[in-house]
Amino acid sequence: MLTLGIRNMYLLLFAVVILLSTSWLQSDQGGPQLDEANTIAITKASFLFQFARSNDWPNDKKQGNFRIGIQGNTALYLFLVEKYAGQTIGSQMLEVVEISDSEQVVEFTHVLYTESEGEQLIQLINQTADKPIMVVTSVDADTAMPEGAVVNFVVQTSRIRYELDMENALNRGLVVGNRILSWAVTR
Repeated sequence: MLTLGIRNMYLLLFAVVILLSTSWLQSDQGGPQLDEANTIAITKASFLFQFARSNDWPNDKKQGNFRIGIQGNTALYLFLVEKYAGQTIGSQMLEVVEISDSEQVVEFTHVLYTESEGEQLIQLINQTADKPIMVVTSVDADTAMPEGAVVNFVVQTSRIRYELDMENALNRGLVVGNRILSWAVTR
């Protein structure tokens, strides 16, 4: 009877060691952990990656890293870094940058997602107007698409969709891919 008790104690001790080492290994992964339940950020990230992959930029912008800039949404930035950073867009490495203010926009970014509104958004659009930058916004569904933006995320029937201003894309020197064009919605 005593040997059965000692055996059980060893098994219990072994199980505790395994559990503790597993939790220790999992906690040592570093950096903030992304909430997988943030489906809005996940969906927007997927769309932004597809915008990068399925559209075309002028030849002089096909050198160096392909940059997606995120302004005003840290969860979206973290998800893009976690899932897509380091992949390639054509022959360019994808770089995801978090933009804290409009001064950083001076550096060229291929796709710029912003949650800015009002005067700050107008300033951002004007600052990038003569550059082949796909400006992506996320304004309220009851508001018209911001003047000068190329893409705007909207919620339709509880799903994230986007509208596309083809004229703004062409004015910025962007060639919109057929897939991106076919997925766009009108409202």
